[in-house]
Amino acid sequence: MKTPLLILLLTAFCSTGFATPDQSPIRLTGAKKGTDTQVIVENLQVVRSEQRLLVAMDFILDSLEVPSNRYRAFTPVIRSTDGQHEQRMKTLIVSGRRQNIVFERDGIDPLYAANCENVRRTEKVPQTYHYNDATETLPWFDNANVYVDCDLCGCGDTLKNEHAFLAPLEKPVIDPYDVTDVTDIVPPYAKKERNLHGSAYITFVVDRWEVKPDYMSNRRELRKITDTLDVMVADPNCSVRQVKIHGWASPESPYEHNKMLAENRAKSLTEYVSHLYNLPADVFAPAEATPENWIGLREAVEKMDEQTLPHRTEILDKINKVLADLGNNITKQADRDEHAIRDTYPAEYRYLLQNVYPGLRRSDYDISFNFSDFTLEQAKEVYKKRPYQLSLRELWDVAHTMEPNSKEYDKVMQQAVIIYPDDPVANLNLANIAIRERDVLKAETLLDRAGDSAEAINSRAVVAIIQKRYDEATRLLDAAEKKGLNVTKNREAIRLLTK
Repeated sequence: MKTPLLILLLTAFCSTGFATPDQSPIRLTGAKKGTDTQVIVENLQVVRSEQRLLVAMDFILDSLEVPSNRYRAFTPVIRSTDGQHEQRMKTLIVSGRRQNIVFERDGIDPLYAANCENVRRTEKVPQTYHYNDATETLPWFDNANVYVDCDLCGCGDTLKNEHAFLAPLEKPVIDPYDVTDVTDIVPPYAKKERNLHGSAYITFVVDRWEVKPDYMSNRRELRKITDTLDVMVADPNCSVRQVKIHGWASPESPYEHNKMLAENRAKSLTEYVSHLYNLPADVFAPAEATPENWIGLREAVEKMDEQTLPHRTEILDKINKVLADLGNNITKQADRDEHAIRDTYPAEYRYLLQNVYPGLRRSDYDISFNFSDFTLEQAKEVYKKRPYQLSLRELWDVAHTMEPNSKEYDKVMQQAVIIYPDDPVANLNLANIAIRERDVLKAETLLDRAGDSAEAINSRAVVAIIQKRYDEATRLLDAAEKKGLNVTKNREAIRLLTK
């Protein structure tokens, strides 16, 4: 009569829906006629989801002795704690040489034939069997146990089987990332209209408005405008829509005189630049001008402290009064208040005249332009060197020629946010990538700029679910559903995670 089966489970095991960590071997040991037979179980995994249960392990047969005319059978079994239910899985049969011949000739023992795999034991040779089998998850699996039924006598008598405990089959821990769902938005087709804004500080001869390229630092300042236009004109994928120049003068001298100078200097600069390029005349908008740059003066004074400008508050009051008068088209008052600052605070006026006024005399330029529309193949080539020329939709199309969620795919979607940092769709789609990659902090930051679309609200709900803020998640899902999005999966996720 065989001795009781001994099992040593040296590390605890809990099924969480993921592969178990490294663990000590499980030894199945029995005796037959004084000769020990031993099987070692390693790499045990019990992977459970809502639908399926996978059991996998390695049976190390190196020390298992099987007489030539006999077999050993090992059957993983899921058994309820009350003994009322059990689910048998595939049986591993290890047969001796002659028994294996019998099985090949007459078939496997009917007890195991329906679901088994027969392996011939090669005596005194290292041998491992990689076992795996899956079954449907059943309601009674919660808190059931995993056993191996061991038929070590090779007689097929289940009453004589030993039941070796392997692990508890606890209720699975549900990963919120696996049961929630986010929805991307396909960007719409849109014109690729761009605008560049800058300022050039052109120096004019006193009371003159002709542009002298070699005067003072004018060559450098003019290049701010021309270098930009040179690149655009040379690029066949770019077309300049409009160039607009706005001139500003500083407040010293009479207002009407400054008005004349500012307008003529802006016009002169526009004409100078237009003559450098073979562009349609209507590309260059009529020049605009602001006679006296009181706005810039106020901004400069607001940044100063009273150590630099002791009467900062009083000077600001006069500047604000001038701006109010100019808003009401009272231009003569500007001259009187500018003189009042000069006469009342002469030292501070001189400081402003030397350190602030030169910067108020500037020429702002706005260049609006378009990039061409590209076919998908063209867009793929443009992306390699000039991704900024692509529309958000073109970047999306390029990304979707790549493996979804690959590094290359993610890089294109990241590039879309770099090029279009304030676009809600670009931010939402990158936020969804961050959620899929389990980077919730990054997702939250991106979702702040993702707008109020149903898809964005749904993604915020998913973040709330992951962070176990279920009431907030429910409110967000309600809002997304009202906007027409199907949120059934995420509602079910809340149910699964809170039941």
